[in-house]
Amino acid sequence: MTIVADSFPPGNLLDLYKIALDEYRFEVRLGWDRTTYFLVLNSAILTVATGLLKLDNPSVIYIFIAVLYLFGCCTSMVGSMSITKAHEYYRRTVVKKTLIENCLGLTNSLPEMHQSLNLATGTTRGQRDHLRILSDPEAWVRRKHKRTAITFWLRWILRAMAIVDFAGAVTAIIMLLSQTPMPPSIH
Repeated sequence: MTIVADSFPPGNLLDLYKIALDEYRFEVRLGWDRTTYFLVLNSAILTVATGLLKLDNPSVIYIFIAVLYLFGCCTSMVGSMSITKAHEYYRRTVVKKTLIENCLGLTNSLPEMHQSLNLATGTTRGQRDHLRILSDPEAWVRRKHKRTAITFWLRWILRAMAIVDFAGAVTAIIMLLSQTPMPPSIH
């Protein structure tokens, strides 16, 4: 055992490990639930606003449509930021889990097996790099999302939805202005 592990009564580190795994699961679920919420909400906003835009509307409705699109633009950007923040929280739970695994000796290689095999929970490639996690946890938490990561693409999907929402708002304003009669010009 290590100095840290020896300072805890027997069983306490295992209890902490169970709590860390529960927190890890919680952060994964919460992040996914928030992402789903923002994707569904913005899809609904785009559907309703686009459906209204296709109708022949009085001028006041185009203002409402533009506001609805702008609301969708804002919710998409907040959703993208939410994914980033949720992933930071997730990574922080991975750091804590890895620290406890190290104290329990779960990150040690198993005898007579490949050096990469151990008893630590490492469901992703990033989690399996316990040396990097423990050597500089803040750098590991703050590292950029890889282009192959699902979170990277979900953030970009929400950003693309924000662009479509913004374009919809501009379209609604143009349609409003094309309906509004111009005042007579003074000669």
